Amino acid sequence: MAKDVYERRAKDVMSRDLVTIDAKDSAHDALQLMAENKVAALPVVDRQSRCVGFLSTSDFVEVTRDMDAGLTELENADEPLWGACLERLSDSIGHQSVTELMSESVVSIGPDAPLFEVASRMLREHVHRLPVVDSNDRLLGIISMTDILAAFVECAPARTA
Repeated sequence: MAKDVYERRAKDVMSRDLVTIDAKDSAHDALQLMAENKVAALPVVDRQSRCVGFLSTSDFVEVTRDMDAGLTELENADEPLWGACLERLSDSIGHQSVTELMSESVVSIGPDAPLFEVASRMLREHVHRLPVVDSNDRLLGIISMTDILAAFVECAPARTA
């Protein structure tokens, strides 16, 4: 039986299979990683695996407002749309470094934080995902609103039809 949702912690539901990028990489590299892995955000890590920033499609939207609609829909996009968007972005900002585009103020959470605390933090900070980091800011995983919703559904009592 699944743990009660109020007993669950960030480490219980976070995604551990992470796609990360280095701050020195180019925006083109970031876009390519996003496209290949069909993710809308990348944690930016240093050599010690510390989370030093976060790069999401929203960061690209900030510098390419005319592509806003296309970028915000990328998470559910098919291969041709990813490719076309990647090409357009690479032409305009692909040479910039991840450092120039990423959000440096990383809102993160510890692995032992209860899910209600994670959800409260996301709502308060207006974010859809949080890096889960240890006491040295080393990246352990990512927890998203989808992860939290899945935990609630998993812990819900079985319904009979």
